[in-house]
Amino acid sequence: TYTTLKRLCEKEVLKNENSTVTALISRAEAEKYRSSHIVNEAFDGSLPKFIAAFMQDKKLTQQEAEALKAMIDNYRE
Repeated sequence: TYTTLKRLCEKEVLKNENSTVTALISRAEAEKYRSSHIVNEAFDGSLPKFIAAFMQDKKLTQQEAEALKAMIDNYRE
């Protein structure tokens, strides 16, 4: 645990002052980094491969499918 905390402090993710540990980044920033890391490491940076693996054996409602399509449309180049 100490080694993990030390590394996160070195990366300026956490701050440890007198054994009081506080976060220096928001939860949203941490989740963004983590999800990006997973896509890059496990799926060779391919978002479609990640989505295909995640959606295996799952079905979307019409509302969910439309919400995802709207997100994709907003991020198109």
